[in-house]
Amino acid sequence: MPPEFMKAYSAELVRQGFTPEQVETRMRELPKLFAGHPREFMAANFRNIYRNHTDLFSQEPTALVLKAAQLVKPGRALDAAMGQGRNAIALARLGWQVTGYDLSDDGLEIARAAAARQGLAIDAVAATHQDFDFGTERWDLIVLAYSLANLSDAAFVTKLTEALAPGGLIVVEQLNSGSEAKGPANALFNSFARLRVIHYEDAVNQAEWPRKPARVGRLIAQKD
Repeated sequence: MPPEFMKAYSAELVRQGFTPEQVETRMRELPKLFAGHPREFMAANFRNIYRNHTDLFSQEPTALVLKAAQLVKPGRALDAAMGQGRNAIALARLGWQVTGYDLSDDGLEIARAAAARQGLAIDAVAATHQDFDFGTERWDLIVLAYSLANLSDAAFVTKLTEALAPGGLIVVEQLNSGSEAKGPANALFNSFARLRVIHYEDAVNQAEWPRKPARVGRLIAQKD
């Protein structure tokens, strides 16, 4: 677990009123606690990032998402792990009916406020990849931009593709998997091989989360 993550969790325990002794005990039990309460840990980590480290990530919409949004007629869009809503808000501005979900209440609050300031409507839902109801043939566009989703999980990928309406698009941009961002060649492409892949990249260039040069996978795939 990264030091920044551990600091964030310790600070959250203090905020909740734990004594120093209780904090120390919990910190020693972090591995076991994380296994049982991953959502609590991740929420604390993102709370720290959104409040103190916004320089770590881009706050502009993802260029690949904007490109994909022009390929099909605006309809219903899903932004998975939407964060602060940068892509959800951009899609709403283009005429899409947008739903986004995230496990971070802080991110959702920021997204709702930003949309309201611009007079836009988005449905921001508190959920994880595991408990969100994707539905069947429900979405014309599904976005996973630095979503931390496990796209080598065949069951999860099947859930995504079944949720996509005929003719709809899935858009993915993420760091390549594996240590030091060196995952298997074409792993992202292979995950969506059942769809018609119309754009694919696996190259070292500027990532959006974190904002530094990294090996990035980019994909747009369409359901026939």
